[in-house]
Amino acid sequence: MSVVTGKAVAAAAKVVATITLLAAGVGACSATVDGTGHVGRPSSHGNDFPSAPSTDASTDATTSVGPPPTSSSAPPAGAFTCPTITYPGAHLRFDCITAGLALSTHNAIWPVTLNKSVEASGWVLEEGAGNWGPPGSQSAADIALEVRDKMVAGTSYGPSPTLKIDLNADATVGGVPAHILQTTITINPMWAKQRGTKVSVEKLWIVVVKVSPTDDALWYTSIPNLASQLWANVPAVIKTIRVT
Repeated sequence: MSVVTGKAVAAAAKVVATITLLAAGVGACSATVDGTGHVGRPSSHGNDFPSAPSTDASTDATTSVGPPPTSSSAPPAGAFTCPTITYPGAHLRFDCITAGLALSTHNAIWPVTLNKSVEASGWVLEEGAGNWGPPGSQSAADIALEVRDKMVAGTSYGPSPTLKIDLNADATVGGVPAHILQTTITINPMWAKQRGTKVSVEKLWIVVVKVSPTDDALWYTSIPNLASQLWANVPAVIKTIRVT
């Protein structure tokens, strides 16, 4: 993702961690849509992630996954040092996708984001989590798509990226019901050239986890092609998610 730099932002289990895809027919489905991102702030800004579209949080409870970021320098409660992250605010524990991730709490969509630069432009790979709360009438699939779209609209991937859904399926993660949305995001090549990045494709995984009968939480990772060696590791990291 382009750090507030450009990659931007956006998103959010207890006993044995297993991912059991429910019916193969619900498995991978593909679709291509146009993104609605826009150019993020340059990486010279102190905090890594651009703001999401301005929305009054008092009237839109789903603007962010969990409490909105604050200007306080105090980190949220939890343990945010790799190799294992524990975030009580989302009731989740999970392994890091790679070593050397740094905590950021200034993401407009995700209350906890860990990131690592992949090139001099400031582009980063990310991993993070958040709490959705009661899902109401929304399915886990609806929640995953809504958060994904907010990340794209929040300048995470530049203007007009192309999105292709690789996986959109119910699953069991850490012994509880979950939903996995995997999207391949192709960056607008003209924008990438103007921005001076070699990133051309990014893969985004969002996992919605049923942490209680009335509470959903989310985990995500977004990894550009410059760190494509990590793509194959994501299923194993998803298996480490536990409800705490």
